[in-house]
Amino acid sequence: MRTLSALKIISAFCISLLCFGLQAQNKSVSKEPFIRIYNLEGKKVLKGRVVGVTNSTITVIRGDETREMNVSEVGFIRTKHSVGHNVLIGASAASAIAAVTFAAEADPDAWIFGYTAGEGILAGFILGTPVGAGIGALTALFKKSRQYEINGEPTKWMEIMPLFQVPSA
Repeated sequence: MRTLSALKIISAFCISLLCFGLQAQNKSVSKEPFIRIYNLEGKKVLKGRVVGVTNSTITVIRGDETREMNVSEVGFIRTKHSVGHNVLIGASAASAIAAVTFAAEADPDAWIFGYTAGEGILAGFILGTPVGAGIGALTALFKKSRQYEINGEPTKWMEIMPLFQVPSA
């Protein structure tokens, strides 16, 4: 019975390696930088990828919605996603991996620690979520997110505007 579950794990691992190899064949498409824009009061008003900048505006796209904001209304801009994003991605990935692993190793007839696949999934989510959240929080230490103060001043915007220029296709 143990060889069958080990075979499942090895098969899943080989299939995932094959998928990674196929994904690596795709041409990489450069993404525009992800930013978060805060107004003069410090409230986040926009987030998404930069698709255009001018001397007086910044244009951001998120999903299917494109929005333009006047630079005189911008307090500051932060690059990259927030720390909470890292924590959420880490928790999601680790809980899913742990749930699948625990379910694959389930053996209700085991001599010492027997559990069903359903119990294994539950245990995987319970144990994997905090571990993944911790790993996500650790990765946030190496994120190198930047903050650019503008405070509605066109001169400050003109200094940092070249950083957000999107190359023409």
